[in-house]
Amino acid sequence: MVAAASLTFYRCSPSTEQKVDEAGESIKKDIQKEKEDLGKDLRALRDDIDVRLDKISKELQTAQSNSIKQLEETKTDLMVQRDKIEKELNEIDKSADDTWEEIRFRARKTADEVKVDFQRLAARIDSV
Repeated sequence: MVAAASLTFYRCSPSTEQKVDEAGESIKKDIQKEKEDLGKDLRALRDDIDVRLDKISKELQTAQSNSIKQLEETKTDLMVQRDKIEKELNEIDKSADDTWEEIRFRARKTADEVKVDFQRLAARIDSV
């Protein structure tokens, strides 16, 4: 009886092992896709910030003295937001699969916060 159970277990092992390997590969592919998608979102946000920074730099060249201070403050705020995005992009690039959940959560949270701040700062730029 033990021999029959061992034989049955042995026969199932390669199939089970293959299923485990396939599931592991699927998880790795999903994590890689999430990293790529999140990185793409963060890079797009960083690019939007860069466009606004360029706009501010141009406006500073012709701005009147009363709006220069506000433009400079907004520029500084945008640079801080861009630095946050860069930090998260670096973390994504360096992340291991076993730390991905924590990094993904933190990067999404940062992206959401930066988007809100970016909209606020864009409104400030448009009002100058």
